[in-house]
Amino acid sequence: MGVGRSKGGFAEVMSKKMVYRYAESALISAIRLRRYWISQGFSEEEAIRRALNQAVGMLASSDVKPERLLELFYDLRNACDAFIRELEYFKGKARRK
Repeated sequence: MGVGRSKGGFAEVMSKKMVYRYAESALISAIRLRRYWISQGFSEEEAIRRALNQAVGMLASSDVKPERLLELFYDLRNACDAFIRELEYFKGKARRK
């Protein structure tokens, strides 16, 4: 069997990774779009609504199961929380110098 034909082969793994990255990018896109809509004069609520509408459309086209999307977003949230803690630590450390 060729690389792309074997069960769990390289091509299949790369395809899944690409789909997951696309789903992750939908969240990042929503964050950027929220900022854009606010800069265009929309309220926070309307900016979020517009950004989420586009992100939901992107996610629906990704064919990633909702359970996997939740897992991806929890992973991103955990990573963001860790980065925030580290930045706050270094920010506080810099103030004391």
